[in-house]
Amino acid sequence: MNKITFLLLSVFILSCSKNDLLKSHCTDPQAVNYNVDGTENDNACQYSVIGDWTVTKYTLSDGTNILSQFRYIDYTLYDDYTLEQEIGILNSTDYITYTGGFSLGGSNNSQLNFTLDGDSTSATITSITSTTLELNFDVDSSRIAILELIRI
Repeated sequence: MNKITFLLLSVFILSCSKNDLLKSHCTDPQAVNYNVDGTENDNACQYSVIGDWTVTKYTLSDGTNILSQFRYIDYTLYDDYTLEQEIGILNSTDYITYTGGFSLGGSNNSQLNFTLDGDSTSATITSITSTTLELNFDVDSSRIAILELIRI
């Protein structure tokens, strides 16, 4: 019986063309795991966080809009795992720059950990594409911050 099973499995594998085996994979050319031979997206695309990002939404779970207190908040994440955060001061041309580092962790790189001028924050990546990044992190025991960023 094992020989028959092996024979049938072998015939099936050999009868599949390369296109049949590679039908579904990441089909987004902006993803780091893009498969040029893929024909159906299997929703397993992985994206890099390296680059320039601007915060488009920064709210707390109680509805407080943090972003309204600033002209802008921008991040640059470098491939050596360092980062810069630039915050534009409201009603001014001045800005503040913070430097630090970041790391990815958690299952499937779902945690983005920031260290800015000695303060550490861990955020959960709730969504990521080649152009958008959504993060949640605990502000305190009762509120969660929700950030939406776009690549600039």
